[in-house]
Amino acid sequence: MQKIVIALVTCILFSSVLTAQKTTLVGINFTAETSGNHFRPGFGVMIEHKFTKKSGIETGLYYRNYSRTNTYLFQNSAGTGLVPYTIILVERFISFPLLYKFYSRLVNVSAGLSFDFYTGFRHKNKSQQITVTDYSIDPNMAIGVQVKISKPIKLDNKLLLEPEFRFNPVITYGRTYGGLGITAKYRLK
Repeated sequence: MQKIVIALVTCILFSSVLTAQKTTLVGINFTAETSGNHFRPGFGVMIEHKFTKKSGIETGLYYRNYSRTNTYLFQNSAGTGLVPYTIILVERFISFPLLYKFYSRLVNVSAGLSFDFYTGFRHKNKSQQITVTDYSIDPNMAIGVQVKISKPIKLDNKLLLEPEFRFNPVITYGRTYGGLGITAKYRLK
């Protein structure tokens, strides 16, 4: 499945560069997303190709993380009872969206599929008593649906800022991310 996704992305990126008729933009994106109680920071790089006045495609690579909290019972050192211990793990992902983008004077709307690839974890509340040394999830690739509503703000002829609201249910894991982002974009053509 990963090979199919990579091949599809390569074809889209090359075809959008080779057949560029309107506008191609590249940029960096900063996000604050939540899939639970707390907003988590994220960032990424993107490329967007506008092939008609109202239509385009958008893709990129984004870092995203998810905080997982679990409480376990452990035998106390005297062996006389159980002691609860909360473990906080931060799962790390690279997210790859493939989005159709509709441009209007009021707002832009992007919608399509997202692919999240698990890249590892960090044990947030390590202690001398308990440290998680190995952790993985199955499957390590998830599919979701992403929708974004954004409004470009022109800074000059080549530079834009585009704040966005984003909504991304990741179907495979049963998680729903929502949040805000801002993208600094540079117009190549």
